[in-house]
Amino acid sequence: MLKSQNNYLTGKCIPARFIYNGAMSVAFGHVIKHWRDIRRFSQLALSVESGMSSRHISFLETGRSRPSRNSVMTLARVLEMPKPAVNEALLAAGFAPEYKALAMDAADLAPAMSAMMTMLENHAPMPAIILDGGWNIVGGNSPAQHMIQFMPFKGSLCVVEALLNDDPRDPCFLNWPVMATWSLLRLQAEISRDGPDSPLTDLHRRLATDPRVSESDLESFSDYGPILTLQVKADEHVLTLFTMLAEFSTAQDLTLSERKVELFFAADEVTKTYFHNLQIP
Repeated sequence: MLKSQNNYLTGKCIPARFIYNGAMSVAFGHVIKHWRDIRRFSQLALSVESGMSSRHISFLETGRSRPSRNSVMTLARVLEMPKPAVNEALLAAGFAPEYKALAMDAADLAPAMSAMMTMLENHAPMPAIILDGGWNIVGGNSPAQHMIQFMPFKGSLCVVEALLNDDPRDPCFLNWPVMATWSLLRLQAEISRDGPDSPLTDLHRRLATDPRVSESDLESFSDYGPILTLQVKADEHVLTLFTMLAEFSTAQDLTLSERKVELFFAADEVTKTYFHNLQIP
């Protein structure tokens, strides 16, 4: 495991906004209108999808009506609100949150933690990492720790920061434009799901405004084969990898629902031989 991120792995860095304190911090109507605007729903369209009258929705947004818990959950489902936003809406309406944020060493999460650890260990000698919702590496096997050492993280463990830190005069990422463009698409998809307040918004902005992005003439990925690869320089070697993401699609815990396991695979014999020959204690 990556020692520098033990706090995240044990769940000791739970954002305060995820912890229920019984306070109604935001008016419920403002929360619902905010997400209705994000999803581009009119009150009429939301009425049709939720089964509530548009008049009732208007009254909820202006504070003239008080929602039931079931109404909050129905609106949250129709608006596809992320779990933290659902909790915020419930708190604003005077209800306890739906989703908890357990410590990652909690007994109830032990089977899920064991599953992630098994994936990391069994994937050796190839790298495997655990990412949080901000694209920070919060865990990994020994090959992943070795890989991180030759990538330009420069004290950060954020994947986007590594792209931004790469020196164009002596690059580590040999196909930087492809990786940056694909990362922007992934970031945009996650921001669309989580809303503009997502911690990924600033990362997207910084990467999108990098001069190397505007200088790239990449218009399509169709010329890059059936799967995009990451090409990195490691010492005198050029490593070519592709990845697969795994996540807990049924997770009801806030922190666990953000965790993703990314598995790296060799795309050629040079890369396969490099990792199989690593001497890692």
